[in-house]
Amino acid sequence: MIKLFLKQVSFFVLILLVFNFLLFLLIRGFYIKDYDEVDLRYSAYLLADSHGVPLGDFTENHQVHNFSGHSDSYLDMERKLNYLIRNTKVEKIYLSVDDHTLSPTREKQNNLDRSAYYTEAEDFSSYRDYIVDKYLKYYCVFLNDRYSLIIKNFIQDELFDFRKWGGVRSKSSWEDLSDQQQETISQDRINNYFETDIPSEKMSDSLERIIALCKAKNIELIGLRFPISKTYADLLDEESYDADDLLIDHHYPVADFDSLFLEQDEMFRDMDHLDREGGEEFVKILFDSMAVARVF
Repeated sequence: MIKLFLKQVSFFVLILLVFNFLLFLLIRGFYIKDYDEVDLRYSAYLLADSHGVPLGDFTENHQVHNFSGHSDSYLDMERKLNYLIRNTKVEKIYLSVDDHTLSPTREKQNNLDRSAYYTEAEDFSSYRDYIVDKYLKYYCVFLNDRYSLIIKNFIQDELFDFRKWGGVRSKSSWEDLSDQQQETISQDRINNYFETDIPSEKMSDSLERIIALCKAKNIELIGLRFPISKTYADLLDEESYDADDLLIDHHYPVADFDSLFLEQDEMFRDMDHLDREGGEEFVKILFDSMAVARVF
């Protein structure tokens, strides 16, 4: 009787492992993608959220590796910085300090499940937390709530959306939208990021640790504010959590490019993200010697 029970349990566990493996392949392809890939041959790195992604590998023409990630929070960037310090010689970091980067929204919208890949036991308060976050939640689909959401969205929005079969539908570029459409989308983004007047304590503490780490390791730190569209800038007005002020308070420079393309909607894919062509053009300006004029 016991042998039969153990046999049934073993078979059930085997089925779960196989099912988990297949689902993880799906997660790997649609969610993790190349998040766990980094080139350690560089001494300068760009750490940013999705605002840095359009710069692609154009930064490598200037000996800077783009280590940005969609939805990266300062907690994710802190993990990445620690990983870089452990594995290569880091001399310079370009860090996103946009108006929204200290938003409490980043406590929910982040990549802590993915950036766990870059952690070590010393990054956690207990060894148990390390094992759970880096291995169990990372590789076990059933233990990660976000993985479940990704799979659900894949089934609803990809697998059974027959309009996407044979290619992804094209989307209207930012410049093609009407003024009203731009204003509506921009206001939604502002409402999402600026729900409260007070910045996130977790994000602020993480940014302080990043600054302290750069000081301790003698790493040159440069804050970077990315270009935003005119519609978004007008609606945003003075709304900001002032991440750039934190760097300035610690006597680090900030390169402010948020008004760079205010009259060039063709450079954007949405209200505050450049498209690939815009990213390529921005890289040329960012690393040009004239950019020093924008550093404060």
